[in-house]
Amino acid sequence: MKNFSWQAPEYSYKKKGSDWYWTVGIISAALVVTAIIFGNVLFGVVIAIGAFTLTMFASRKPDIITIEITDKGIAVDKTLYPYQSIESFYLDEDHHHGPRLIIKSKKVIVPLIAMPLASKNPDELRAFLSTHLKEEVFEQGIMQTLFDRLGF
Repeated sequence: MKNFSWQAPEYSYKKKGSDWYWTVGIISAALVVTAIIFGNVLFGVVIAIGAFTLTMFASRKPDIITIEITDKGIAVDKTLYPYQSIESFYLDEDHHHGPRLIIKSKKVIVPLIAMPLASKNPDELRAFLSTHLKEEVFEQGIMQTLFDRLGF
């Protein structure tokens, strides 16, 4: 029974400059003013709260998480994804933030879960995961492309 275990940052952190925060602030303020002009104060409040939350999350440094792959499934920190709840996997070795493992969950809300590979051997990992799951190439979605462009 072969197990894989490693630690990696929760996500790829990209430091944002003051221009990024100014841009978010100006766009958010414009949206809030527009919502108020159209008489939708509640929507303006929601936009302001969302913008505040976005900037707080953007300035947060990633935690170090533990990733374990065993015969039972894939564990990311304290969350276990049993193989029965996973449709397929993809080892993206050419990602611009470094190699990563992507699993496609059967859950509707969060179907793709990406994990950095750190220094693990992708060939050994691929061979092990292929005994439990099928490998499938995933294209990066529009939202992920947008998040990458925004610095997330």
